[in-house]
Amino acid sequence: MNRQQALPLIGQPVDRVDGRLKVTGRARYAAEFSYPGLVYGVALGSTVAAGRVRDIDSAAAEQSPGVLLVLTHKNVPRMPPPAPETPQNRFTRATPLLQDTAIHHHGQLIGFVVAETLEQARHAATLVKVSYDAAQPRIGFDAHVKNAYAPAAVNAGYKTDTRRGDLDQGLRAAAGTVDAVYNTPIEHHHPMEMHATVAVWEGDKVTVHHSLQMVSDAAPAIAATFDIPRENVRVVCPFVGGGFGSKILTRDNAMLTVLAARLVKRPVKHVLTRQQMFMVVGLRQHNRQHMRLGADASGRLTGLGHDTVAHTSVHEEFVEQTGVISRMMYEVPNSQVTHRAFRLNVQTPKWTRAPGEAPGSFALESAMDELAEQLKIDPVELRIRNDARTDLDTGKPFGSRSLVECMRIGAEKFGWSNRSAMPRSRRQGHWLVGYGMSAASRGAPHRGASANLLLTRSGRDVRAVVEMCATDLGTGSYTVIAQTAAETLGLPLDKVQVRLGDSALPPTPGSGGSWGANTFCTAALAVCEAAKQQLREKVNLRFVREPSVAELLQAAQLNEWRASNTATPGADIAAWSHYAFGANFAEVWVDEDLGLVRVPRYLAVIAAGRILNPKTAASQIIGGIVWGIGNALMEESVLDERSGHFVTRTLADYHVPVNADVGDVQVLFAPETDTRVNRMGVKGVGEIGITSVAAAIANAVYNATGRRVRDLPITPDKLLTPMQA
Repeated sequence: MNRQQALPLIGQPVDRVDGRLKVTGRARYAAEFSYPGLVYGVALGSTVAAGRVRDIDSAAAEQSPGVLLVLTHKNVPRMPPPAPETPQNRFTRATPLLQDTAIHHHGQLIGFVVAETLEQARHAATLVKVSYDAAQPRIGFDAHVKNAYAPAAVNAGYKTDTRRGDLDQGLRAAAGTVDAVYNTPIEHHHPMEMHATVAVWEGDKVTVHHSLQMVSDAAPAIAATFDIPRENVRVVCPFVGGGFGSKILTRDNAMLTVLAARLVKRPVKHVLTRQQMFMVVGLRQHNRQHMRLGADASGRLTGLGHDTVAHTSVHEEFVEQTGVISRMMYEVPNSQVTHRAFRLNVQTPKWTRAPGEAPGSFALESAMDELAEQLKIDPVELRIRNDARTDLDTGKPFGSRSLVECMRIGAEKFGWSNRSAMPRSRRQGHWLVGYGMSAASRGAPHRGASANLLLTRSGRDVRAVVEMCATDLGTGSYTVIAQTAAETLGLPLDKVQVRLGDSALPPTPGSGGSWGANTFCTAALAVCEAAKQQLREKVNLRFVREPSVAELLQAAQLNEWRASNTATPGADIAAWSHYAFGANFAEVWVDEDLGLVRVPRYLAVIAAGRILNPKTAASQIIGGIVWGIGNALMEESVLDERSGHFVTRTLADYHVPVNADVGDVQVLFAPETDTRVNRMGVKGVGEIGITSVAAAIANAVYNATGRRVRDLPITPDKLLTPMQA
């Protein structure tokens, strides 16, 4: 693309403005910041899952060459307990460290070794001797599910249970019903960049380079933990190598690094190992979902029940909102959606890409496929017949809902009419070929954010710098913000610089929840418009056309102009229900002899309002689809129920899709205009891409084999015997 490309820029498939930095290695991630005198930390994890630390003998480690500190519960400074958790402080409250000897899960951080070199720190960590008063851990889903209870609320403040109409009556009136249980296993995030922190103190002020998604929230969390003023904390994170929810919180590993740097009075770097990332940065919990669906002979839903039970930890409660997708997806007069949780000696589950919708859509969309087969109605047609124009969960109309359009476009482009409704009816040699589809939705929130703008002029050369405390997880934030600013200011794209990832910059929410791009770009639009308006008032001239900012600066005879502004959601945004929608179509080939599943062709059609950049947006959707293929076919974290340790501890045994596992993936964006979600009409695409992908693949596997797999992942052992039989 020509660097001086003519406007407009919003909506164009612009190459990433930070691409050259990344491919040349000049994009600096958290672990790549260095300071004079930098030393290294290694965290110690518990080797039991329950009980207490009886004693820690660190004498040999302390005498090891290069060791500066061995931090344990014995010598850690006393810290006040955290404030009770509320929706407002869940990301910003204090995190006291090593304040007692209780063990809640295997791998829990119980100490921290600091040495002159990483090798010295790792060796010294092996010399620390820990003894325990171990207790019998609560491990195992089936052994403890009987202790399930109703939590007060589930993630994001959703109601634990909802009921509408009379579910039992709706099911009794149905001509066809589905009553089935679906299981999605424990999964881990595993971004390419492991969690890393570099902390450096200067007096009572600290700078923290930390790989995380929520920079604005990290600074107050660190300030609260170390009882220092918020203005004494600066968190810097210009680039993040993926997060997927694991980097939302400022966790113990980062706080230990900050504390160690304070105690040794040297800059400290700490990077978790891949094995440790299985133990201390969150996971998606095992969800067991009981689905009940009923429909009349025409395919109209008469009843829907979606009851989820999942585990949380013994010391903290987190319950994924797995059933919320069933509350709003289809028009159904009688429904019941419930959530139950029970406690295990496993680390606390936390946000994982598309929390709620990713596992919930597998159950819902698999059950819809089963119902379609029972009623002998095409799966696409069944969903169209039950399209909801109102969010029945909230009673609000949708700001926009293009689900039917997505399904119709997808069916035509994919060649859905070539699908045979009879399982096992298509073959290519020893491969069984099947088609499957699913519908998808994901909330499209919009939040407030602030931004600064600096304009400079040298002759006719005008440049802009946009600043905000946003993050780029590799999603393209730098690029879409630059596009927004360049078009609004009337400047070429290469004349706009974007600065992100610094808590000293104007506050924004971080990246997560599919609110990032729309929120950041709306703030960029607002500050650029404010600057232009301010310059117009200074110039006091009439223009025959909309002036560029370069013309305004020249007319005002200014070489520099600064502006700040805050964009907040519109007053009427709460009157509508805001979602992105999509449709997924998968072709699978299943080896009849080996039970291997391949996905040679996949199509997703997404309706997400105005698309800021089709190239970066499609990249996001493709990334979600790849993860969905992993959900469907290979990803599973296996616990040793005797010890509470994960048997899967590296990417050698926790399998994720690689190039050979991913066939031709096509992404289309359905045209959609939404003036209600935000000024720009933009919805997030970070999480809709993974939603219901596993269901589309599972439905295709059934069409290919006649084998309905309700327990993910779909591995050869779950297919081979039934197919041979």
